[in-house]
Amino acid sequence: MSPVIKARPAQAAYSKLEHRQEEELFEYAQWTRKESRKLDDRSGVLERNHELAGRLAGQVEAGIQDGATTGEVYKLAFKLLAENDTPSATRFGLKLAIMRLGPTGFPFEKYVSEILREHGYKTSINQYLDGMCVEHEVDVIAEKDGLRYMIECKYHNQGGFTTGLKEALYTWARYQDLCEAGQEFHCAWIFTNTKCSTTAIKYGDGKGMKFTSWGHPPGESLQELIESDCLYPITILRTVTEDMKNRLADHGIMLVKDLKKLAPERLSNVTGRPARKLEPLLNELKEITLEKQKD
Repeated sequence: MSPVIKARPAQAAYSKLEHRQEEELFEYAQWTRKESRKLDDRSGVLERNHELAGRLAGQVEAGIQDGATTGEVYKLAFKLLAENDTPSATRFGLKLAIMRLGPTGFPFEKYVSEILREHGYKTSINQYLDGMCVEHEVDVIAEKDGLRYMIECKYHNQGGFTTGLKEALYTWARYQDLCEAGQEFHCAWIFTNTKCSTTAIKYGDGKGMKFTSWGHPPGESLQELIESDCLYPITILRTVTEDMKNRLADHGIMLVKDLKKLAPERLSNVTGRPARKLEPLLNELKEITLEKQKD
């Protein structure tokens, strides 16, 4: 029997959040159908059971009532996937895992830096640079193929938010101020873990800006950059606590693939925990197989 999330008091008007919830449910249904077509390549556990994805989508819809937040939608979907013991649970948990990087945006900036490094960029984070008018803190500076990018990271630790025109406008203004002061940048780039509005993207296209968000651009969206090289964040692991996350981040360990390389003794030193208390994490790491996704 599917768990049911209780409805909150009815609202007087159809809210933007409710509209966003419907969009997220539709997105989940699309995702599960897409996954069902890829089971041959990705899920040995399911053994070609193409009915599971559709059944789970139905259970999510049945378990969600009016007033549920986007986060609750994703938590329920992940719970149902995990109960079926499928590798797809890890992939679907990616969006929630990135939201767990918070509450501040600093860990996300570190994570973006690591993603770009794995894709061949030279990066630095949280640099203070003089503009023509004021000093600016640049979240990430990335360099590749002779080009230097000023990256603004927009992080949200819950769903339902969009990076819009306002963010595009002030990112472009900061970029211009830095360039006018002689800072050598070739492009302004916005990275976000949610979505960008069509207006923001239209404005950015006109200015030559880059956007990397959830679902955009096709082929190089945030989740595709992550999945193409298995760059999953440490927060995708259910046994990683808030304190462990912070300690690992302080040591520059943001990726599961890097965490898997640590010897138990080193892991104990980094997390400040005795080996016996790390057994759940070590067991979860053993169970995870990082394989590049196939189309």
